[in-house]
Amino acid sequence: MLAQAAAGHQDLDTYLTAGRNLVAGHPLYRDFLNHPFPDPTLRPAFIYPPLFAVVMAPFTFLPGAAVAWVWLLVTQAALAASLAVVLRYLHASMAVIVASVTASVTFYPLWVDAVQGQANLLVLLLTCFGMVWIARDRPVGAVAIGVAGAIKLTPLLLIVWLLVERRFRAVALLLAGFVGATAVGALVRPGDTVTFFRDVAPALASGTAFYSNQSLAGVLGRIFTANPYTTPWVVLPLGIILAGAAILLGAWWWSATRGAPDPLARGVSFIPLLLLLSAVTWPHHLVLLLPVAWLVIARLASRRWPQPQTLVFLGLIACLDVLPRWQAGPGFGQPGFKPSQTGDPIVLIAANALFLGTLFVFLCGPWLLRSR
Repeated sequence: MLAQAAAGHQDLDTYLTAGRNLVAGHPLYRDFLNHPFPDPTLRPAFIYPPLFAVVMAPFTFLPGAAVAWVWLLVTQAALAASLAVVLRYLHASMAVIVASVTASVTFYPLWVDAVQGQANLLVLLLTCFGMVWIARDRPVGAVAIGVAGAIKLTPLLLIVWLLVERRFRAVALLLAGFVGATAVGALVRPGDTVTFFRDVAPALASGTAFYSNQSLAGVLGRIFTANPYTTPWVVLPLGIILAGAAILLGAWWWSATRGAPDPLARGVSFIPLLLLLSAVTWPHHLVLLLPVAWLVIARLASRRWPQPQTLVFLGLIACLDVLPRWQAGPGFGQPGFKPSQTGDPIVLIAANALFLGTLFVFLCGPWLLRSR
């Protein structure tokens, strides 16, 4: 996986193109806005706020043969730092450290993230740092979550966790971090900032029923909407279904975590909901689930690995690690592929294994994270 990740890849090349356009004074979103693909989420073009182009600009000055290696080292260092921040908070034993490292380096979404040259591990680091500091009653950590939201918008949903926790100062600092980081991009590229929030973000917010979208909207879109990718069971108004599902999932999280003594456990248990409710959740986005695994490992180890919880955790690992690697039914582009995505129960489960795994992590997380 590391050997593959050290080569150039489409996502990294897209980031570098944005950095070069920033340095050269070219528009950042011209390729996105003019791309012929009708589905905005599938356009191989830069789709992030201008701040991320600012972050990538220094990488464009590296030699072409070295930039992929440097990017790989930066992202894997962010993973190691994220793990260290969380395990230090937990005062983890050597057994917990070894188990957490093992769970991480074998995590299928992490492999996808590295091979595609994605930037989610930088978001993971900022999110872990912010949540740990908030759990230590240092609300300034929320600034890091705001900065993560300025790179990729999804972490901004953590504001719901802070509101439920009544951490209003942290809410204000999160918004300050987001606005301040966004302002950096706006100062460098004011026109592109307007274009992003006016044209790019709304286009992406509509989501997609494409096969790889493992969010709630993606799965329901494949099953209940007329789309170019699958044969739906029945066509229903997706907005009403999503709103109802979001309310039910939010109510479940609130009731399941209300009595949890550890604020970090309550925050980490919200991360799966964040991924479920995002308009688009590609497999590489699920690296944000790693802190859930680290905390569950620590909790189970402290309780001497109780059998029911340990078996459920291993089942979740299998759902997120093993099942997604299985290609059930016809391959992409082969006859029968499209109808099998919703018409064959085995294909339906295998193709949406990461969604199901995320959903099960969300439902079982509060139970697994109990301290006793």
